[in-house]
Amino acid sequence: MEEALNLNTDNENSCGKMDKALLQDYLEGIVDPLLKLFIEEHLSICKTCRRELSELKLMFWELGNKNNYALEYPEELEGMAEGLIDKALGREQTSPARQIINMQLNNIKMSRKFMEYLPGAKQTPEMLKKASKDLAKGVGKGVRKGVKRMLAAK
Repeated sequence: MEEALNLNTDNENSCGKMDKALLQDYLEGIVDPLLKLFIEEHLSICKTCRRELSELKLMFWELGNKNNYALEYPEELEGMAEGLIDKALGREQTSPARQIINMQLNNIKMSRKFMEYLPGAKQTPEMLKKASKDLAKGVGKGVRKGVKRMLAAK
């Protein structure tokens, strides 16, 4: 058991009885239960190792605190990632302009499907044709009357 306490002499602290790697393993909770008891007993009497453990705890907290890392990813990275995934999956790679066109086409297709479910949607095209014919007749009559009045006014 004493050999486990002195695993690496390069990582030894000033106490000389416990190395930093062992303290790190203790902090991570990956040491054997029996070894854990020995470490806790040693920490209760060794001020140097307690200080070293406190420093390790602070370092772990700093490393684990995600607020310390403000990473900004470039916008191009998203497109690159999608392109790589598409390439790996064997999907067709399309340009951004083509993707927009495909989205527009999909929107039109979905709009047509939606229109099929609206009440009276099947009669709408016929009603529009009739209304446009009636409008054209009305406009034609109005134009003829206007021309006759202009000619009569001369």
